[in-house]
Amino acid sequence: MENLFDSHFHLDLQKDRAAAIRQIEEQRIYTIAVTNLPDLYRKEKTEVASKYIRYALGFHPELVHQFPSQIPLMWELLPEARYIGEVGLDFVDASFRKEQEAFFYELVERCRYDRSKIITIHSRKAVKRVLDIVGTNFRFKSILHWFSGSKDELIKALEAGFYISVNSAMIKSIKFLDLLSLIPSERLLLETDSPFTDLRCSHSETLKYVKDFLERQKDSLSLWENFKRVLE
Repeated sequence: MENLFDSHFHLDLQKDRAAAIRQIEEQRIYTIAVTNLPDLYRKEKTEVASKYIRYALGFHPELVHQFPSQIPLMWELLPEARYIGEVGLDFVDASFRKEQEAFFYELVERCRYDRSKIITIHSRKAVKRVLDIVGTNFRFKSILHWFSGSKDELIKALEAGFYISVNSAMIKSIKFLDLLSLIPSERLLLETDSPFTDLRCSHSETLKYVKDFLERQKDSLSLWENFKRVLE
């Protein structure tokens, strides 16, 4: 059985959570299960124990202004959490941009020199600001989830040390495919972002589909080795 992993998966939002867990176990899919609020992380990580699932402490940027009372809980749980996500910025509706930026800035500063942290970052319509806030002087492992920025933004992210996680929707995007050649093989990771992308047949088949596609495009690509390096 080949090694599969998913660096960005919403376990708590699956229609059939028990079936999703069962497939992760049966197919041995090493999964980072992101959450959208701190209390959901606290709940999820106590309900299911699996060697293949790692829960990520998250606070989706679109929810920061709706649940300010949970911000202290985020900082309370942060020291114990190795995996962080889903976090970042989303400027599709810029009405609460300042709240998002303030929260994300504080999160980055609290994690900046922590080599143990792995952060999967949302950056829709906000890649430039995400890169400005994170900068280049950081020690955590940074993953840009579902990258949709420009060529210049991609180059800046790669120069700073970001990984790029790729899902099935991205490899159907002409814009992303035009940028794929710029991404070094050692910076690519797999994700599904399920249920926000359609799974092909199953969780494992979707990952294999993306994995096979990327391997056809890239020489000397070992996605599993990349994932292991992130976990080091």
